[in-house]
Amino acid sequence: MKRTQIYIDDKTYGNLKKESRLKGLSISEIIRESVQKKLSSRVERMLRATDSICGLWKDRRFDVDEFLRAARKDRKAW
Repeated sequence: MKRTQIYIDDKTYGNLKKESRLKGLSISEIIRESVQKKLSSRVERMLRATDSICGLWKDRRFDVDEFLRAARKDRKAW
């Protein structure tokens, strides 16, 4: 585990202190849980987005080399 320092306003600190008392956890643990939830939800959103496009071109034949040759056709060698 790594140690870090953050700055928070008085209102946020008060909310963390209340949450800490209610849950019986340290303020540090409350912050760690919150950060983990935030990061996990971001990863979940990215995975859902990836799943929604996965297989979108599965019925198409796509040759990368052929595509690149066609895209570079108008370029001249120096």
